[in-house]
Amino acid sequence: MKLKLLFLFLLLTIGLKGFSASSPLDTLLIQLDQYLEKSTEYVDKKEARIAEWRRVLGKSVSDEKRYEASIHLFEEYKSYKYDSAYSYAHHSLQLAERLQNPGYIAESNGAIVFCLLSSGLFKEAFDVIGKIDISHVPLANKISYYSLYSRLYYDIADYNHEAPFQDEYIRKGSLYTDSLLTLLPERGVKWWYFTSQKQMKERQYDACIYSFKTMLQRKDVDPHTEAIIASSLGWVYGEQGDKEQALTYLIHAAIGDIRSATKETTALRVLAGLLYERGDINRANRYVKSALEDANFYNARQRKIEIGSILPIIEQDRFDIVKKQRNVLIGGITLFSILFILLFTATLIIYKQMKKLRTARQTIVERNQQLQQINEQLSEANNIKDEYIGYSFYLNSEYIGKMENLYKMINRKITAKQFDDLRTSFKESTLNNERDNMYASFDETFLKLFPGFITAYNKLFPSGENSHNENGQSLTPEMRIFALIRLGICESERIAKFLNYSVHTINTYKTRVKNKSIVSNEQFEAKIMEIAAVTL
Repeated sequence: MKLKLLFLFLLLTIGLKGFSASSPLDTLLIQLDQYLEKSTEYVDKKEARIAEWRRVLGKSVSDEKRYEASIHLFEEYKSYKYDSAYSYAHHSLQLAERLQNPGYIAESNGAIVFCLLSSGLFKEAFDVIGKIDISHVPLANKISYYSLYSRLYYDIADYNHEAPFQDEYIRKGSLYTDSLLTLLPERGVKWWYFTSQKQMKERQYDACIYSFKTMLQRKDVDPHTEAIIASSLGWVYGEQGDKEQALTYLIHAAIGDIRSATKETTALRVLAGLLYERGDINRANRYVKSALEDANFYNARQRKIEIGSILPIIEQDRFDIVKKQRNVLIGGITLFSILFILLFTATLIIYKQMKKLRTARQTIVERNQQLQQINEQLSEANNIKDEYIGYSFYLNSEYIGKMENLYKMINRKITAKQFDDLRTSFKESTLNNERDNMYASFDETFLKLFPGFITAYNKLFPSGENSHNENGQSLTPEMRIFALIRLGICESERIAKFLNYSVHTINTYKTRVKNKSIVSNEQFEAKIMEIAAVTL
């Protein structure tokens, strides 16, 4: 992976003729990768602004100044960190009620509604927005009020796809949008934005594409709004089946989210899904992990659920890209030999860049613990599956071969009327040897996956009771029972069938072993499950 990244870096920096991205889409993806690498720079700027407003809030002596600082902090946090945004929204409401300012009260309640919407708490959002009185508030508060109602109904429509409810929610959202448009300067930024949103929700795709693109041509559109517009265009083109355009605008949206330090976003996750469909599994895996980091940072429950549905699929297929990566590396061998000196220089540059990123990675590690646990569980399950599938195929093949030979021998002796020889042959064959061989193969395979099982198992007993097979080559019958439990086979009936014991015998063995252990009977199997598998 490091060599591939180094190869891409050379293509971008040295600018040699004949070595360029294969398509405009590839170029955009490389740009996105570069923005992801320096995303901490934009986060640092965001944190600097937040720190300054916190300083202002701390030194303010009047409720008026404190309100101003608190609502600014909400604005900084609303697409960055949910918990903080919600906290400052409530703090702003307290100050507004203390000041008895109708405009401030409407604004701070609107901030709370925004937070509830972002979290998918639609009922609670309706409860709060229904309390807002806009009869004696400035125009800006009325605009915010209608825009929130519009988004509320549109978001519910996106959540509820059942007819006729979805169409009714869209109709109500459009009514509030119409009221909103009467308050906005015609053909201004906000007018275009809400016009295009209405057209998109009403499935007027050609019209909304024109409106969105008109907005993108304006110079007074901030990066966050640009990202929202680009994400919307990506969704529209996806609905029309134009995957290339959808990818293009989703990449622009993801770049805009990074530039604005936005953590409450869907662009990167949707982009990962489309790249997965195209077969770019490596990028899809990196992007969905980055999206999960953003969702965890923002604490967006809906986003976590959405990402959780696609992440295991991408993780499972990610291993298929190894061959593709090898082909890329083979194609670059000639270039590496010619550009050895430049490669050395690039290595120094990358080393300096990695040194700068080390501090940021330390923070990311803490936020990635949950994902790492999931990956470890998936990896262990895949290792066990692969090992025992191969083991099963081998045993089945061997068994079929033996049965074929047996049938041939029986047929031959019957044909020759050698019935006494046939009876003698049956006496010589025994299932015990076969079963012993099966257990030996099982032990070998299991100890390959869990080489520390015997040692860990013996530690669960007093020193005087650890006479449990110290040779490390095979398992005792008791060990074999708990080895099957470690593999996820917990039913006594299944264990009994595999080991050719009765269910009563299995339960007796389990009880006897647990009674000898230094841990409680309730904790014994949990300790067994904690025995780690080797990474193959």
